[in-house]
Amino acid sequence: MTPLTQVARPIRQATDSVPRSSRVIGVDVARGVALFGMLATHVVAVVNEKGDPTTATVVAAGRSAATFVLIAGVGLAFISGGRHVVQGVERTAVAGGLVVRALLIGAIGLALGVLAPLTNVEGILPFYALLFLLAIPLIGLPPRVLAGVAAGLIVLGPVVLVATAPLGLPYARTELDPSFGVLVQDPLGLLVQLLVTGEYPLLVYLAYLCAGLAIGRLDLTSRRVGWWLLGGGVALAVAARSASALLLYPLGGLDALLSTAASDVSTLLWEAQVLLAEAQSPISWWYLALPAPHSHTPVDLLHTLGSAGAMLGAALLLTRVPVVARALSPVAAAGAMALTLYSAHLVLLATGVLRDQPAALYLVMVLGAMAFAVVWRRWIGQGPLERIVAAAAGATRRHLAARLGRRGAIRGTSARRRTARGAAQFLVPLACAGLLLLALVGGSRIGAHQDEAVAPVANAEPVPAAAVTPVPTAPPGPAIDAEAAAPQPDEETALEEDEAAGDTVDEED
Repeated sequence: MTPLTQVARPIRQATDSVPRSSRVIGVDVARGVALFGMLATHVVAVVNEKGDPTTATVVAAGRSAATFVLIAGVGLAFISGGRHVVQGVERTAVAGGLVVRALLIGAIGLALGVLAPLTNVEGILPFYALLFLLAIPLIGLPPRVLAGVAAGLIVLGPVVLVATAPLGLPYARTELDPSFGVLVQDPLGLLVQLLVTGEYPLLVYLAYLCAGLAIGRLDLTSRRVGWWLLGGGVALAVAARSASALLLYPLGGLDALLSTAASDVSTLLWEAQVLLAEAQSPISWWYLALPAPHSHTPVDLLHTLGSAGAMLGAALLLTRVPVVARALSPVAAAGAMALTLYSAHLVLLATGVLRDQPAALYLVMVLGAMAFAVVWRRWIGQGPLERIVAAAAGATRRHLAARLGRRGAIRGTSARRRTARGAAQFLVPLACAGLLLLALVGGSRIGAHQDEAVAPVANAEPVPAAAVTPVPTAPPGPAIDAEAAAPQPDEETALEEDEAAGDTVDEED
């Protein structure tokens, strides 16, 4: 028995696991590929002159953003303990660090929002910030529960988006990017934009984060996990597209959409999100079968989630080979400082350099990003913005851990107190998320009531003063009829004032 045991143990260690650095390289490679995909979709148009989708749209649209958020979930799993979730004081400290991280990333995103008119890009960083806050009550959940939450969001989130599309929620029909100006002038509208009406509505994108958290709790050093991610991701992506094709073509979903929506086939298959943004009346439920990028349908979410999982699995497997890992090290270096490079590419787009040559601009961005990342990482280390965010979040986490640890040592902790503290750590952030959703519903209802109150005033017919004051009955006659037919000076003035008031209401509305 002893020889067999001694032989079996080295074989399992050699085949099932690799050093921790290889796993980190694989995650960074996947994040770097997602970054380059987002750069492509920001530089290259969605469709060409013929109305056909461009290569960037076919390859990267939707998938890159999904991978970006899924890898963010994996990163959150790493900083909250990996396979062994932190508990007690340390978990509270992690939550505090996440709050600081969210505030800093949100500030960077809102500052870059000023460049939106020059870049024509709706940035993802403000959405990222709120996503981290919503993740706080999720970091302690086991992988199966996280998978269930993700599944629920994939099923119910698109239904909510379609149902609320014709309600005229704030920023539903505008390309206004989140910025500090919007935060100050309309904070509730900004919240609605981040949760529902924006380019990356967190009502559905939270599913990617939950999936990433669940994946991050697995043993990513295992070759078996890598193959499961790759194979399962491909199967999920193919199954989603196959279901969409069945619903749209043999079952007549596409014909139904063409008959009810003023759109062509190219728009429905590649730019379907405009149907949500421009909805004035209820949308056909066949919309949920569309596979278009950023359509936020169950088909789109499942396909992009499968693609993101397959990308991560492939990166983890490829980086197990030393030669391939070294070849992909520039991509990994870029992925390790995605926040800095993403912000820098928005600044570059705002300058207008090479705007008429998208292929050259994209090549400059990718090569420049890898070169900068390799040199900076070799001589300095962590990316500049990453260093700022990590330093502030890490200092907050250490301070909270030390302070709460001293308080616990002084007061002592019983089993009942530890249970209550754990429940509070889960329920308090969950209550905050519930308040955010309550504010969303309340804001939409207030806006609807305001629109209903303003509309009758704006559309009301002006009432002449003669119609209000009774006029004594006079004998009929030509002169009197002619005089009655002509508008009086006072009536004309009142009519003009009422029309001016109506125009003013319309402009304000």
